[in-house]
Amino acid sequence: MKQYYLHNGQENIGPFNKKQLKEQKINKDTTIWSEDMNDWKKAGEIDELKIILLNIPPPIYNSPKNEFEKPRKRSFLKYILIGIFLIAFVAIGSTIISGNDTNNQDTNIPAEDSIQRQTRNNITSLVQVTTNQYSVSTFGGISNLDIIVTNNTDYTLDQITVAIDYIKKNDGIYTTEYLTFNNIPANQNKSLSAPDSNRGLSVNLTKQIIAASELNLCYNNEKKQAVGDPDPYKCN
Repeated sequence: MKQYYLHNGQENIGPFNKKQLKEQKINKDTTIWSEDMNDWKKAGEIDELKIILLNIPPPIYNSPKNEFEKPRKRSFLKYILIGIFLIAFVAIGSTIISGNDTNNQDTNIPAEDSIQRQTRNNITSLVQVTTNQYSVSTFGGISNLDIIVTNNTDYTLDQITVAIDYIKKNDGIYTTEYLTFNNIPANQNKSLSAPDSNRGLSVNLTKQIIAASELNLCYNNEKKQAVGDPDPYKCN
């Protein structure tokens, strides 16, 4: 099965088969290489990958109005009603601001708590897990595999556990290993060596556990979250 590598802007990762490459959500500008290519190419230039590309719709541009368009007649009553509405809206807003400061202090979420909740809700995209360019033997088997975890948050992450699936030729999982990273500082990365495998042609990585006391974060990939919970990864 043909294998591909991609470049994420900082390093080469892979190899991936076509199915795994689709899971990386590549687009036409993603840089791709395989052993039958002389050089790196954009995914949009590779015919067999066009079917799996993530298509991003173009922005919608509103056509400018004809500057010579004849103005429409507007009802004088409509302007009166709009004016009354604006006056009432400003009056009500002023009353709320001046008369309910105490209530607002009780109900508004502090800025720092709001930032932390936003970080918790986006933790799976803010924490990236990648590999180095590891070795794959001719008849299957993976060696010299390093797992790199990048913490793109402003908080120290106490623990990250990564599941490593060693994928066989038929896309089945030969075995799964786990690596645990401890104390990854804000906006930094850390790498660990993964066990070698005597079978497998590629690997698939899953973020199993992400914990951070500073962020009050308890993410577990196997824990089912309550429907409608606005802060599902906050520690109970």
